[in-house]
Amino acid sequence: MYCGRCGTPNEPGDRFCSACGAALPGSSAPQAEKVSTRERIGRLAGTSRRARLVSAGTAVALAVAIVAFIVLKPAKDQIPRDAYTVAADRICVEAKEQIVAAEKQAIGGSTSASAPGFAQELVPVVSRWRSRFQQLSVPSDRLEAATRLRSALLGTEIDIAKLARAEAGGERAEIRATAEKADKATSQVEGAISSLGLDECASEAIGFSRSGEG
Repeated sequence: MYCGRCGTPNEPGDRFCSACGAALPGSSAPQAEKVSTRERIGRLAGTSRRARLVSAGTAVALAVAIVAFIVLKPAKDQIPRDAYTVAADRICVEAKEQIVAAEKQAIGGSTSASAPGFAQELVPVVSRWRSRFQQLSVPSDRLEAATRLRSALLGTEIDIAKLARAEAGGERAEIRATAEKADKATSQVEGAISSLGLDECASEAIGFSRSGEG
């Protein structure tokens, strides 16, 4: 092997030139030892029984900690079932029960919701619902959802009042059109109810999609 600097011949295996001391070709640091995956795991776990037990125990502890973190970590959008939610849910359910009672009284057990007086009966029901809901002290994390429900209730109250006037006029086309608007308004109420986490109330839907039909 000849030195790349001075050209002096050197013995095979020499790392440095015997004449000038320059590093010879192929004299770089030895390559890292090739270790199989199984050997790496064995080195990490330890060779003795005690070392393997300690390693296994550590792994189990880490796994349990990760699982516990996932299970116990609360959902970002989870709404607590606190006093506010319970009170708002109760008001909502009672209002819907009053709506059902008004419908039964207006239509006398018929399958049609277009009987005169039905919408007129609903106006004060929705008005009381909105008023009672507004009296609740809203938690800071639900202000936006509560505002959305209040706005939806107000819009529904207005549309139902228009439906009542249309029913008084007796024009079927107008009744159908205003009923469709009222039904869309109640859909917004239902969406706001779900957003606020009022699960019991959300299980009972209301609407006016049948009004004006027949």
